[in-house]
Amino acid sequence: MDVPDPAADIDPRRLVGAWYVLVSNYGFWRGSTHPRIDYDLLTPGEDGRARLLESRRFRAPDLLGRARARLVVQACRAGRPGELFSRGTGLRWGSRHRSIVVLADSGYRWTVVWYTRSNFGASQGLSIHTRDPWISQALLDRILARVRAHPFSSVRCEGLVAPEQHWVPPEPYRLDSVSV
Repeated sequence: MDVPDPAADIDPRRLVGAWYVLVSNYGFWRGSTHPRIDYDLLTPGEDGRARLLESRRFRAPDLLGRARARLVVQACRAGRPGELFSRGTGLRWGSRHRSIVVLADSGYRWTVVWYTRSNFGASQGLSIHTRDPWISQALLDRILARVRAHPFSSVRCEGLVAPEQHWVPPEPYRLDSVSV
């Protein structure tokens, strides 16, 4: 399986809190709006590694096409710094995937995360997560420039979209405005 090395020195405890999925090509978010991930710290595992509870909140159409609030909860176990192994809970207990923080802001205001293919069918993909539901186009351009300069993510950033969020930017994000 082709996966990147995590960014250096990622502290999983600093991931705790709300993250908005600002830009993504990860199959799980396809067709959804208002995607947000909340991480809560759990008791460390027997091996002393950090464990997090990941709650994915979003809106997606039901079978009749009506937008409905959704919640997917999974337990995450830290691997290498910047790598989380996730396992679903409840009816999704068999769901598994890995997420790898490829790039991160030093103040943990944004991260770029690579998701491996889920064994439940969601395709692999790249997401830009931010602490705020909206950032300036200039900041997004700087993040995208780093994504496109990164040896792993540069060839995996095709088809990025900006899902609708609660806060609408003054104008739609330009996702192809930066070239390396």
